[in-house]
Amino acid sequence: MDKFFLSCLFCLFFGLANAQEIKIITFNIYHGENPAKLGDSTLHLLADFLILNQPEVVALQEVDSMTLRSEKIYGKKLNFMSKIGRETGYKNYFGKAMAFDEGGYGEGLLAKKGSAYHTLQLPNPAGGEPRSIAWVKAELKTLQEFYFGGTHLCHEFTENRIAQVDSIFSYAETLDKPVVIAGDFNFSPDSLEYSKIPSHWKEAGAVAGNSQNTYGTAEEGARIDYIWYDSRKFELVEYRVMTEITFSDHFPVWAILRMKKPEE
Repeated sequence: MDKFFLSCLFCLFFGLANAQEIKIITFNIYHGENPAKLGDSTLHLLADFLILNQPEVVALQEVDSMTLRSEKIYGKKLNFMSKIGRETGYKNYFGKAMAFDEGGYGEGLLAKKGSAYHTLQLPNPAGGEPRSIAWVKAELKTLQEFYFGGTHLCHEFTENRIAQVDSIFSYAETLDKPVVIAGDFNFSPDSLEYSKIPSHWKEAGAVAGNSQNTYGTAEEGARIDYIWYDSRKFELVEYRVMTEITFSDHFPVWAILRMKKPEE
């Protein structure tokens, strides 16, 4: 019994010591339809991809919920996040940015374990489509918690994107846990919007020195999808753009972060 108890303790402490790395994916899924073959569902491909890679948290953009567009693709109006959650075993959340096609359109979050899900609407001073950010308080195997936000910023107006960046990162500073923010930001690294983000927030691709396109093709496109983390709380372990995944007009962006110890 004593040996068994000590063995359990060893496994517990070993697991806690090695469970602080956080796998993250952000992916603009083109509302679950293959842009190269319109009418074809990509939900099963997305489910297989997530099951294979096992991220702790996922931010999805361009998510439909109970729209007529989803009915044309799937044969019925579909709650996409609920369906992908059932297919993968992840907890799921849909953050509605706007009403669309008799349903909703916005952000999707998946988490292995999460709570305090909520959606915040983002400012649109220049008009255009409503935008939002969805939030979850995710919990790791170590019982450590962090906030994860998924968003999709305005594709039309710089003024909107600047206001949205300010709103998101100002809110993040009020949270009582470490924060990671991911999504399709619709601006490039040389943009004014990018430069407005406070310096202690690091963007995983820039830290990794990886300038690979995240939208379009590997050869022609843009780098507009990002994973941002508070460098006071996290450090980057790995980053890549998954150009082998071709069932959207964006590529999934992957990062592994390590939560820093309090004294670091």
